[in-house]
Amino acid sequence: MLPAMGRVRKQAKSLICHNNLKQMGNAIAMFAFDHDGFLNKGFLGDAGVHTNHWATAWEPYYGGDYDVCLCPSATKLWSDGYRGKPLSAWGVWQHTDQWVKEGQYGSYGVNGWICDKPKWFGPKENQPKYWRRTDIRGGEKVPALLGAHWIDGWPEPTDEPSVYDGQYFMSLGGDNDMARFCTDRHDGTLNAVFLDFSVRPVGLKELWILKWHQLYDTRADPPDWENVGSGWLAEYEDYVE
Repeated sequence: MLPAMGRVRKQAKSLICHNNLKQMGNAIAMFAFDHDGFLNKGFLGDAGVHTNHWATAWEPYYGGDYDVCLCPSATKLWSDGYRGKPLSAWGVWQHTDQWVKEGQYGSYGVNGWICDKPKWFGPKENQPKYWRRTDIRGGEKVPALLGAHWIDGWPEPTDEPSVYDGQYFMSLGGDNDMARFCTDRHDGTLNAVFLDFSVRPVGLKELWILKWHQLYDTRADPPDWENVGSGWLAEYEDYVE
């Protein structure tokens, strides 16, 4: 009975996670509708605060219920000492922060490349990569919000995965943003809502062949799964574009 009950619990958590992301997909759609198809800007606000990031920008549309931002398989907060562990969640912040405001928490992260980043912000060569809008062709291949250790990331096909599941991304060095999303939430998968507002599970190795930004090469050589850290990803299912 115990193994069966464990499977039922895991399935229930995955279903709740799916429903959370479906609700967040509705929030994304409503935000875009109210802003002529454009998404939030996703950069620091005028006072260096959180107003342009998704957790705050979409809050009027998901009702400010931060549990909707939380995968039920990953609820252990950094502030409670769980940073750098597989099923951890970011938050709760004890002060006004440049990314999130006081009291916000979650275990989903946004694909930063979907944002309507101001053209004066960041390297010019990155500007053509941003999707900016929801009404695009192929939105079913563009991840919008998905399981993550941090609130956002800008993955590239050359990114390496974390050395082990749950590794604190800042310990990796550089801009290895794919590691922020590469986390085993639901038996080898994590859930994601895409830019067409559909929700589905994504395999960990499948992350490297999603269309994160407009110039992203989905056919690039994948990481050497056997030799990344402890080789923890080698056993997971392979995916080919």
